[in-house]
Amino acid sequence: MIVWHGVVNAFLTPPGLFLLPMAVGLALIFARRPKAGTTIATLSWAGLVVMSLPTVSSALARSWESYPALHRPLPIGPRAIVVLAAGRYHDAPEYGGHTTVGVDTLARLAYAAHLFRETHLPILASGGAPLKGTAAALLMRQVLNRDFATPVKWVEASSKTTAQNAEYSWVILRSQKIHTIFLVTQAWHMPRAVALFRRAGFKVVPAPTDFVTHSRRDATILSYLPNAHALALTAVIFHEMIGLAWVRAGALLPAPLAQFISQG
Repeated sequence: MIVWHGVVNAFLTPPGLFLLPMAVGLALIFARRPKAGTTIATLSWAGLVVMSLPTVSSALARSWESYPALHRPLPIGPRAIVVLAAGRYHDAPEYGGHTTVGVDTLARLAYAAHLFRETHLPILASGGAPLKGTAAALLMRQVLNRDFATPVKWVEASSKTTAQNAEYSWVILRSQKIHTIFLVTQAWHMPRAVALFRRAGFKVVPAPTDFVTHSRRDATILSYLPNAHALALTAVIFHEMIGLAWVRAGALLPAPLAQFISQG
Protein backbone atom coordinates (compact mmCIF):
# COMPACT_ATOMS: atom_id res chain seq x y z
CA MET A 1 0.00 0.00 0.00
CA ILE A 2 2.74 2.46 0.94
CA VAL A 3 4.70 1.70 -2.24
CA TRP A 4 1.55 2.10 -4.32
CA HIS A 5 0.83 5.50 -2.78
CA GLY A 6 4.43 6.50 -3.48
CA VAL A 7 4.12 5.58 -7.15
CA VAL A 8 0.87 7.52 -7.53
CA ASN A 9 2.35 10.48 -5.68
CA ALA A 10 5.38 10.51 -8.00
CA PHE A 11 3.14 11.25 -10.98
CA LEU A 12 0.79 13.72 -9.27
CA THR A 13 3.47 16.00 -7.83
CA PRO A 14 6.49 17.75 -9.38
CA PRO A 15 8.69 16.83 -11.12
CA GLY A 16 6.75 13.76 -12.33
CA LEU A 17 3.64 15.87 -12.88
CA PHE A 18 5.53 17.72 -15.62
CA LEU A 19 8.01 15.10 -16.81
CA LEU A 20 5.30 12.64 -17.84
CA PRO A 21 3.48 15.05 -20.20
CA MET A 22 6.87 16.28 -21.41
CA ALA A 23 7.69 12.71 -22.41
CA VAL A 24 4.31 12.47 -24.15
CA GLY A 25 5.08 15.66 -26.03
CA LEU A 26 8.45 14.37 -27.18
CA ALA A 27 6.83 11.10 -28.26
CA LEU A 28 4.33 13.05 -30.36
CA ILE A 29 7.14 14.97 -32.00
CA PHE A 30 8.84 11.71 -32.97
CA ALA A 31 5.46 10.40 -34.12
CA ARG A 32 5.34 13.27 -36.62
CA ARG A 33 2.83 15.37 -34.76
CA PRO A 34 5.26 18.22 -34.08
CA LYS A 35 2.76 20.99 -33.36
CA ALA A 36 0.89 19.18 -30.59
CA GLY A 37 4.08 17.59 -29.27
CA THR A 38 6.00 20.85 -29.14
CA THR A 39 3.12 22.61 -27.39
CA ILE A 40 2.78 19.91 -24.71
CA ALA A 41 6.54 19.61 -24.16
CA THR A 42 7.03 23.39 -23.97
CA LEU A 43 4.16 23.93 -21.53
CA SER A 44 5.40 21.07 -19.35
CA TRP A 45 8.94 22.45 -19.33
CA ALA A 46 7.65 25.94 -18.48
CA GLY A 47 5.53 24.55 -15.63
CA LEU A 48 8.52 22.67 -14.23
CA VAL A 49 10.66 25.81 -14.32
CA VAL A 50 7.99 27.95 -12.65
CA MET A 51 7.44 25.41 -9.86
CA SER A 52 11.22 25.36 -9.29
CA LEU A 53 11.42 29.09 -8.54
CA PRO A 54 11.98 29.89 -4.84
CA THR A 55 9.68 32.90 -5.03
CA VAL A 56 6.86 30.67 -6.31
CA SER A 57 7.40 27.70 -4.00
CA SER A 58 7.70 29.89 -0.91
CA ALA A 59 4.54 31.83 -1.74
CA LEU A 60 2.68 28.58 -2.38
CA ALA A 61 3.85 27.12 0.94
CA ARG A 62 2.95 30.21 2.94
CA SER A 63 -0.53 30.30 1.41
CA TRP A 64 -1.01 26.65 2.42
CA GLU A 65 0.16 27.13 6.02
CA SER A 66 -3.31 28.13 7.19
CA TYR A 67 -2.82 27.48 10.92
CA PRO A 68 -0.81 30.18 12.71
CA ALA A 69 1.78 29.58 15.39
CA LEU A 70 0.51 29.30 18.95
CA HIS A 71 0.18 32.59 20.77
CA ARG A 72 0.84 33.20 24.44
CA PRO A 73 -0.84 32.68 26.80
CA LEU A 74 -1.37 29.18 25.50
CA PRO A 75 -4.92 27.87 25.11
CA ILE A 76 -6.35 26.07 28.14
CA GLY A 77 -7.94 22.73 27.45
CA PRO A 78 -5.45 20.31 25.87
CA ARG A 79 -4.44 17.47 28.18
CA ALA A 80 -1.72 15.93 26.03
CA ILE A 81 0.79 16.72 23.29
CA VAL A 82 0.71 14.49 20.23
CA VAL A 83 3.78 14.71 17.99
CA LEU A 84 3.79 12.98 14.60
CA ALA A 85 6.65 11.21 12.86
CA ALA A 86 7.83 12.45 9.47
CA GLY A 87 10.73 10.24 8.43
CA ARG A 88 13.87 8.47 9.53
CA TYR A 89 17.60 8.90 8.88
CA HIS A 90 18.77 5.40 8.06
CA ASP A 91 22.19 3.98 8.87
CA ALA A 92 23.52 7.34 10.06
CA PRO A 93 27.32 7.07 10.10
CA GLU A 94 27.77 9.77 12.75
CA TYR A 95 25.50 7.73 15.04
CA GLY A 96 27.48 4.54 14.59
CA GLY A 97 25.46 3.35 11.62
CA HIS A 98 22.22 3.34 13.59
CA THR A 99 18.92 4.72 12.33
CA THR A 100 17.57 7.88 13.96
CA VAL A 101 14.90 10.47 13.22
CA GLY A 102 14.96 12.52 10.03
CA VAL A 103 15.23 16.29 9.77
CA ASP A 104 11.48 16.96 9.61
CA THR A 105 10.82 14.70 12.58
CA LEU A 106 13.62 16.38 14.53
CA ALA A 107 12.00 19.79 14.00
CA ARG A 108 8.74 18.44 15.37
CA LEU A 109 10.45 16.92 18.39
CA ALA A 110 12.26 20.15 19.19
CA TYR A 111 8.97 22.01 19.29
CA ALA A 112 7.20 19.26 21.23
CA ALA A 113 9.96 19.49 23.86
CA HIS A 114 9.60 23.28 23.94
CA LEU A 115 5.83 22.93 24.40
CA PHE A 116 6.34 20.34 27.14
CA ARG A 117 8.57 22.73 29.10
CA GLU A 118 5.79 25.32 28.97
CA THR A 119 2.85 23.07 29.75
CA HIS A 120 4.22 19.91 31.43
CA LEU A 121 1.58 17.95 29.52
CA PRO A 122 2.31 14.29 28.74
CA ILE A 123 3.58 13.48 25.24
CA LEU A 124 2.39 10.83 22.84
CA ALA A 125 4.83 10.03 20.00
CA SER A 126 3.09 8.58 16.95
CA GLY A 127 4.72 6.80 14.02
CA GLY A 128 5.37 3.26 12.86
CA ALA A 129 7.69 1.70 10.30
CA PRO A 130 6.01 1.85 6.87
CA LEU A 131 8.94 0.11 5.18
CA LYS A 132 9.99 -2.12 8.11
CA GLY A 133 12.75 -1.48 10.64
CA THR A 134 12.47 0.31 13.97
CA ALA A 135 9.22 2.21 14.47
CA ALA A 136 9.64 5.96 14.20
CA ALA A 137 7.89 6.53 17.54
CA LEU A 138 10.53 4.48 19.36
CA LEU A 139 13.27 6.57 17.78
CA MET A 140 11.35 9.72 18.67
CA ARG A 141 11.15 8.66 22.31
CA GLN A 142 14.87 7.94 22.31
CA VAL A 143 15.74 11.37 20.89
CA LEU A 144 13.34 13.23 23.20
CA ASN A 145 14.74 11.44 26.25
CA ARG A 146 18.42 11.62 25.28
CA ASP A 147 18.76 14.95 23.46
CA PHE A 148 15.92 17.04 24.90
CA ALA A 149 15.61 15.57 28.42
CA THR A 150 11.89 15.26 27.73
CA PRO A 151 9.80 12.23 28.79
CA VAL A 152 7.38 10.43 26.49
CA LYS A 153 4.38 8.89 28.22
CA TRP A 154 2.82 7.00 25.32
CA VAL A 155 4.24 5.46 22.15
CA GLU A 156 2.02 4.66 19.18
CA ALA A 157 4.31 2.56 16.99
CA SER A 158 1.92 0.84 14.57
CA SER A 159 0.75 3.60 12.23
CA LYS A 160 1.99 3.89 8.65
CA THR A 161 0.04 6.96 7.53
CA THR A 162 -1.29 10.20 8.98
CA ALA A 163 -4.78 8.69 9.02
CA GLN A 164 -3.51 5.82 11.14
CA ASN A 165 -1.60 8.28 13.38
CA ALA A 166 -4.98 9.78 14.20
CA GLU A 167 -6.91 6.52 14.56
CA TYR A 168 -4.36 4.72 16.74
CA SER A 169 -3.61 7.79 18.88
CA TRP A 170 -7.35 8.09 19.52
CA VAL A 171 -7.48 4.52 20.81
CA ILE A 172 -4.65 5.23 23.27
CA LEU A 173 -5.83 8.59 24.53
CA ARG A 174 -9.53 7.77 24.64
CA SER A 175 -8.68 5.07 27.18
CA GLN A 176 -7.11 7.85 29.26
CA LYS A 177 -10.23 10.01 28.81
CA ILE A 178 -8.17 12.55 26.85
CA HIS A 179 -9.99 14.13 23.92
CA THR A 180 -8.34 17.55 23.54
CA ILE A 181 -4.72 17.74 22.39
CA PHE A 182 -1.97 19.95 21.15
CA LEU A 183 -1.03 18.50 17.74
CA VAL A 184 2.60 19.06 16.69
CA THR A 185 3.69 18.78 13.08
CA GLN A 186 5.05 20.99 10.29
CA ALA A 187 2.92 23.98 9.35
CA TRP A 188 2.58 22.63 5.80
CA HIS A 189 1.32 19.27 7.13
CA MET A 190 -1.11 20.72 9.64
CA PRO A 191 -4.25 21.19 7.44
CA ARG A 192 -4.38 17.49 6.54
CA ALA A 193 -3.34 16.34 10.03
CA VAL A 194 -6.01 18.45 11.74
CA ALA A 195 -8.71 17.15 9.40
CA LEU A 196 -7.77 13.54 10.11
CA PHE A 197 -7.41 13.96 13.88
CA ARG A 198 -10.73 15.74 14.13
CA ARG A 199 -12.35 12.99 12.09
CA ALA A 200 -10.91 10.45 14.52
CA GLY A 201 -12.67 12.23 17.40
CA PHE A 202 -10.13 14.66 18.84
CA LYS A 203 -10.59 18.30 19.71
CA VAL A 204 -7.41 19.65 18.18
CA VAL A 205 -5.39 22.72 19.10
CA PRO A 206 -2.90 23.01 16.22
CA ALA A 207 0.71 23.58 17.32
CA PRO A 208 2.51 23.98 13.98
CA THR A 209 6.26 24.37 13.62
CA ASP A 210 8.91 24.79 10.93
CA PHE A 211 7.11 27.49 8.94
CA VAL A 212 8.29 28.65 5.53
CA THR A 213 9.27 32.19 6.45
CA HIS A 214 10.27 35.18 4.35
CA SER A 215 12.42 38.21 5.00
CA ARG A 216 13.97 40.97 2.96
CA ARG A 217 17.26 39.07 3.06
CA ASP A 218 15.59 36.42 0.88
CA ALA A 219 14.71 38.94 -1.84
CA THR A 220 17.69 38.43 -4.14
CA ILE A 221 18.17 37.43 -7.75
CA LEU A 222 18.41 33.82 -6.52
CA SER A 223 14.68 33.92 -5.69
CA TYR A 224 13.98 34.04 -9.41
CA LEU A 225 16.32 31.25 -10.44
CA PRO A 226 15.08 27.64 -10.35
CA ASN A 227 16.64 25.24 -7.87
CA ALA A 228 16.06 21.74 -6.53
CA HIS A 229 15.16 22.85 -2.99
CA ALA A 230 12.30 25.01 -4.28
CA LEU A 231 11.04 22.17 -6.45
CA ALA A 232 11.12 19.81 -3.46
CA LEU A 233 9.08 22.27 -1.39
CA THR A 234 6.55 22.61 -4.21
CA ALA A 235 6.27 18.81 -4.38
CA VAL A 236 5.55 18.65 -0.64
CA ILE A 237 2.76 21.24 -0.90
CA PHE A 238 1.23 19.48 -3.92
CA HIS A 239 1.30 16.23 -1.94
CA GLU A 240 -0.49 17.88 0.98
CA MET A 241 -3.09 19.51 -1.27
CA ILE A 242 -3.88 16.19 -2.92
CA GLY A 243 -3.92 14.40 0.43
CA LEU A 244 -6.39 16.86 1.95
CA ALA A 245 -8.59 16.65 -1.16
CA TRP A 246 -8.64 12.86 -0.77
CA VAL A 247 -9.57 13.16 2.90
CA ARG A 248 -12.49 15.43 2.04
CA ALA A 249 -13.53 13.21 -0.86
CA GLY A 250 -13.62 10.26 1.52
CA ALA A 251 -16.58 11.81 3.33
CA LEU A 252 -18.63 11.47 0.13
CA LEU A 253 -17.67 7.90 -0.75
CA PRO A 254 -18.72 4.45 0.47
CA ALA A 255 -16.90 3.42 3.66
CA PRO A 256 -14.52 0.79 2.15
CA LEU A 257 -13.37 3.13 -0.62
CA ALA A 258 -13.12 6.06 1.78
CA GLN A 259 -10.89 3.97 4.05
CA PHE A 260 -8.55 3.23 1.14
CA ILE A 261 -8.37 6.87 0.02
CA SER A 262 -7.70 8.23 3.50
CA GLN A 263 -4.61 6.09 4.07
CA GLY A 264 -2.22 8.54 2.31
